[in-house]
Amino acid sequence: MGEAKKIISYGKVDLDSIKQIKEAVKIPVIGNGDIRSEEDALRMLEYTGCDGIMIGRGCLGNPWIFTKIEHFLKTGEKLNNATLPPKLNTILKHLNLLIDHKGEKIAVKEMRKFIAWYTKGIPDSAELRNKINHLNERQDVEEVLIKYFNELHS
Repeated sequence: MGEAKKIISYGKVDLDSIKQIKEAVKIPVIGNGDIRSEEDALRMLEYTGCDGIMIGRGCLGNPWIFTKIEHFLKTGEKLNNATLPPKLNTILKHLNLLIDHKGEKIAVKEMRKFIAWYTKGIPDSAELRNKINHLNERQDVEEVLIKYFNELHS
């Protein structure tokens, strides 16, 4: 029997496989999987030698991840979250763009999942999501969100 190969894995991504593919081919290889932070991006690039990274679920509710990773890879420094746009403004802009694109009825329902991603890990966000999931109009969603975020910062 051959020697068992150790697989380095962070979550579900198999970095060893990406590294092996990169070493085996002469075309650019894009690494993807479990990139949710600046450190995850750096680990992917350094360990695998891939030519770039692709971010999937790591950006759900965190659209700032691209700016944060780009800055980190260029400077080695993390951006202070205070320099990023406030979440409430981003959620409201997202809601309004979705309404412009799909209409209020559909957009408000679809926005429920996005609000869940945006608020993941924030205090009392489960209660917020429960309230939002019963609303059907933009004005009601906006009012609940504004009240929630104001209470967070008071």
